[in-house]
Amino acid sequence: MKKWFNASMAFVVLMLVITACAGNSNDNEAQPSPSGSEASETAAESSANAEETVTLKYVLPGTEPKEWQAVNEEVNKKLLADGVNVQIEKEYIDWGAWEQKLNLKLSTGEDFDMFHVMNDWISLANYIGRGAVKDVGAEIEEFGPNLKTVIPESVWSGVIKDGKTYAIPAYWYEPAVDGSFTANRIILNKAGVTEVPKTQEEMLAAMEKVMASEAGATKPYLPIRGGLRDASDVLHRAYDSYPFAVKDKIAFIGQDGKVKNWVESDEFKNDANFFRQAYAKKLTSPDILVIKQEQITKQIDSANWAFMFGTPDKREEMQKTFPEMKDEDFTLSRLNPEKPHYRMMNAKNVNAVAANSKHPEAAVKFLNWLYASQENFDLFVYGIEGKTYNKVGDRGVESIKGADGVNLYLQDEWMIGNLNFIRYNPNLLSAKKALFQADPEAQTFYAADFFFDPSEVKAEMANVQSVLTSDVMPIYDGVVEYDKGIKGALDKLKAAGVDKVIAEYQKQLDAYKASQK
Repeated sequence: MKKWFNASMAFVVLMLVITACAGNSNDNEAQPSPSGSEASETAAESSANAEETVTLKYVLPGTEPKEWQAVNEEVNKKLLADGVNVQIEKEYIDWGAWEQKLNLKLSTGEDFDMFHVMNDWISLANYIGRGAVKDVGAEIEEFGPNLKTVIPESVWSGVIKDGKTYAIPAYWYEPAVDGSFTANRIILNKAGVTEVPKTQEEMLAAMEKVMASEAGATKPYLPIRGGLRDASDVLHRAYDSYPFAVKDKIAFIGQDGKVKNWVESDEFKNDANFFRQAYAKKLTSPDILVIKQEQITKQIDSANWAFMFGTPDKREEMQKTFPEMKDEDFTLSRLNPEKPHYRMMNAKNVNAVAANSKHPEAAVKFLNWLYASQENFDLFVYGIEGKTYNKVGDRGVESIKGADGVNLYLQDEWMIGNLNFIRYNPNLLSAKKALFQADPEAQTFYAADFFFDPSEVKAEMANVQSVLTSDVMPIYDGVVEYDKGIKGALDKLKAAGVDKVIAEYQKQLDAYKASQK
């Protein structure tokens, strides 16, 4: 899932498509000839219509924005005007039902084309192992020249396995920001906490002070949602074994090139202990396992937290809680800040073509069109200028909201954005801007581009994932005490075949390392 669970900005540009009117056969008056631009536009549409026009059905998580249908109409007009024989249709799935409904669509062979993949939630490798996605390498070669121009080679490496390209990455942020947290100094100072914590212990102590000083009904819990969230890299900087990677919430990949069962590791135990303390001390929501993403989003947007893992986005919403807030009141920080910054993953968010898609080229054509120009990107991502957003300066944007305070339209950039085109809210916090700025000191972890193919352990992976959901995550989230739950969870993982999965991980990692020499 989006780990930053809600990166969202907003901005610019409507393209009005004007087609020449055909003469009415009942009209006796001669019709004027179309202007040069109109004639060109009409010719482009005719060219597109000469080919079969296909509908691209894009499945993604979230709630359909109020003005999507109006934006959809303009996007489809522009596609035809530009000679692209694709019409896009979105299907939004509520966050709470995302995994279940998407899996059902994939398993039943439902007719749809493209879907969003959050590598920190359910990985692309998982979908590949299930045979749920197509290799679109040939389509990219034929129909995607812009994709290869605006997406760096290093990012492509995160979706290519054995020469096959299984998705198109969203190149929307600097991965070295992962592992950071944002501190709300307004709430911290109110509780007498003047220093941003540098250790896990200091973070827990600071949250305890905040909770003790808060008398309101709405508590500033650490805004995290339980379930299938990824291992918490914010905490991992505290360990002597750092840097290390956790893949699929199953495999711990250490600096020494060794793979082990993440749930058996000391690092998992330490993470679980942190969240157990937080849960027992009522620093996380008592409903952490069932709380909805919309509730977490609302809490983050209102800035009702001392710390959040990631970066906040909606300054205007935050100002409703803290009207006098300043940029420096929200600082991006890391535990153990003396340690280097690492890029652990180069393609966190990607868009894949479903295996049952009848028109895999349509997804590539659409994304190639999207990244062909700023105006195309603006239209699909920000909507209709003057109706769903307004430009502010050269690169700024302000979304237009409805009476309920919700953006009339915005396609989340973290799903499909590109740093070459993303527009920034002029009031964006510095903590958020770090996402879109290259980190010259960052190092890339050696396994950042390692791509696990689960096809040899497909059944075991499915069984292990089931145990992770039912038995492991309640321990990790702190709801079940580690000592009381871990033996039963590990026994179930063993029975599910986790050792075979880890052995396959090790085999493939060894081959990957050998190929890099």
